[in-house]
Amino acid sequence: MKLVKLRLKTLIRTDEAYLVDLGQGKVWIPKSAIKSTRRIDQGILEVEVLENVIREKRDEMRKLKEQLTGLKGSIMGEVMELRGELVEETNDSLLVKIGPQEMYLPKVCFSEWEEQGDQKYRFVIQKDFLEFKLRQLQQPDRRDAITTVKAKMIQETDRAYLLGYDGHEIWFPKRAVIEARDKGKEWEIVVATDFWMFKLEQQVS
Repeated sequence: MKLVKLRLKTLIRTDEAYLVDLGQGKVWIPKSAIKSTRRIDQGILEVEVLENVIREKRDEMRKLKEQLTGLKGSIMGEVMELRGELVEETNDSLLVKIGPQEMYLPKVCFSEWEEQGDQKYRFVIQKDFLEFKLRQLQQPDRRDAITTVKAKMIQETDRAYLLGYDGHEIWFPKRAVIEARDKGKEWEIVVATDFWMFKLEQQVS
């Protein structure tokens, strides 16, 4: 069984299970699924846990949110459906063409993309990020520009980092992180510039 090491906010511990915060919600993790724990900070434990158990808990939360909202992929927030062309795919992003406009969009912002024949694709994408990206395109196009951010690592789940940056706490998805380097008091997080700016904008809006 594959184990994964995470920094989790632990709310309650009993003899049978731990109640932890996975960023998108609170779940009970059976103690039998946890191999080891180590205290990192007040209320934060480094937990070595079975990866498949975390994945099952994520699926339960996603299904519950879909039932409540009626939106597939709604765990990411409000989504919208678009049709266009897939020009290029990289490890982290898709270059899509919607009408006359080409733009790079991080894969983490898509809940679905599928080919529908005749080289046309259907995309389901996080609405607020798409609106942000369209505003950014009015400025000089940075395409795949990346930024190295220095931030405090407050918490880590299987899907995201909770970063302390300039007095703000920001949940940032792991799939949108190109590289994360532990530098002691701070971490260096390498990310796509536009997605980082989007997360900062959300924080202060």
